[in-house]
Amino acid sequence: MRYTGDKINKFYPMSKQTKYSIKDLRLDFPNDDACLRYLFMSRHSWKCSCGGRYERLKGRKQYQCSKCRFQIAPMKNTIFEKSTTPLTLWFHAIWVFSNAKTGISAKEIERQLGVTYKTAWRILNLIRFKLYQDDKKLSGNVEMDETFFGGRKKAGRNNKNLSRAMKEKSVITGAIQRGGNAKVEVTKNAKAYTLGEFMDNHIDPNNTRLLTDESNRYNRVAKKYKRESVNHKREEYARGDVHVNSLEGFWSHVKRSIDGTHKAISKKYLQSYVDGFVWHYNNRHSDMHRFLSLIGALAK
Repeated sequence: MRYTGDKINKFYPMSKQTKYSIKDLRLDFPNDDACLRYLFMSRHSWKCSCGGRYERLKGRKQYQCSKCRFQIAPMKNTIFEKSTTPLTLWFHAIWVFSNAKTGISAKEIERQLGVTYKTAWRILNLIRFKLYQDDKKLSGNVEMDETFFGGRKKAGRNNKNLSRAMKEKSVITGAIQRGGNAKVEVTKNAKAYTLGEFMDNHIDPNNTRLLTDESNRYNRVAKKYKRESVNHKREEYARGDVHVNSLEGFWSHVKRSIDGTHKAISKKYLQSYVDGFVWHYNNRHSDMHRFLSLIGALAK
């Protein structure tokens, strides 16, 4: 991304450049003025409807029309509004977040930016809550599975307290379109009707081959899908191209990342963390595109 006059040039073609380093960030956004200018250009035109032109107000984070004197605040209705943290630190945190595929902790942002822990946590929290999963349904070869996460209770010796331990865990249901995107939700349980609701919301029944494990919970709710499954109880994890290994790999990545980076996550914020991992997966092919996508989402 480079500035040319009043325009933002597009990123270089993905085939030629996919990386976006700290050197690129500092070149594109060397100061708060450049950051504010980008926010203005990403949401507004320099020309006012009255025929005037917007210019920056000296000493203020606003732009004013030269003719009708209408004012625009580029940070209005964004996560940057009412924040006293410099925009350069915001953009640095966004760059770090976009590159942190295994997650980034508030303590690490606190150390890198030199801000308080409360400020660092707020920055990351606001970023995650902007990463909505879109409404486009998955199709083609779609793997679907559910997993259990967290909980303080232990199953104990010989799984004596297994049922109590499982009740403490959160249920996460997900689907991945091979070669495409993922959809993941924290669901209230792993019962058949809940899985059916997830499929209706996120998977297109037309031209879709649903790949699952042998669970009988899919038998009734997946009737309108062409379903194939593998039997994990018999140690069958792949039969040709029938498997759920892509989704199993995603579960493994998320759990290892949370254990290593965040240590523990409350149920209240679990969905926002899940959205962050899904966003990274869906924008996995280019660091540059991922940063641009994130900045665009946060500027809205």
